[in-house]
Amino acid sequence: PFPAPALALTDLAGRAVDLAALRGEVVLVNFWATWCPPCVEEIPSLNRLYERLAPRGFQVLAVDVGETREQVEAFLRERPVSFPVLLDAAGDAFKGWKAYAFPTSLLLDRQHRVRYAVYGAFEWDSAEVVEVVGRLLDGS
Repeated sequence: PFPAPALALTDLAGRAVDLAALRGEVVLVNFWATWCPPCVEEIPSLNRLYERLAPRGFQVLAVDVGETREQVEAFLRERPVSFPVLLDAAGDAFKGWKAYAFPTSLLLDRQHRVRYAVYGAFEWDSAEVVEVVGRLLDGS
């Protein structure tokens, strides 16, 4: 595991969100875009995982790369989610996290060390993923 880079962006409401403020929580950082079919495909399972594990200290930060707030808001009206969606309009965070594909997801432990990196779509609420995230939530 290695320390996660800094991440400070604004959400769709224009509020500042800083990963550092979530220290002590397990965080999944998901880089995505509305034009990316695999990204769109994994959103429902990501939302189900979030809703299931959020009470235990699990967070999802979905970082939309390269699009406007209006584009993302229009997309989410059709596919609402419970987790925060952040805007990385210039792609600086995407590059800073050395991401190179859509979607890219990084799972951080409570100390915000990167424990898993996933490139491409994933079934986020599968039993295996729930177990892995659960172990991180339990501190192992």
